[in-house]
Amino acid sequence: MSAVGNYALIKNKTIYVENIIVANDDFYLEGYYTVRYGAEVFCEIGMHYNKNSNLFYDDPEFTAINGKKIKASE
Repeated sequence: MSAVGNYALIKNKTIYVENIIVANDDFYLEGYYTVRYGAEVFCEIGMHYNKNSNLFYDDPEFTAINGKKIKASE
């Protein structure tokens, strides 16, 4: 039995969050990949996923999260 979690739904070959869903770990939708995130991570539709930090940013340059500017080292 698979667990249920919060996921960002992102089109393949992009980093743009199309939707956020609650789904089983084995959820699959053709043309998309999912990124599971916990309660400590802020994510909403329209954000951009950085696979290196495993965080979601307001902009594709990864400079802010939820309106807060992020230092380059974070």
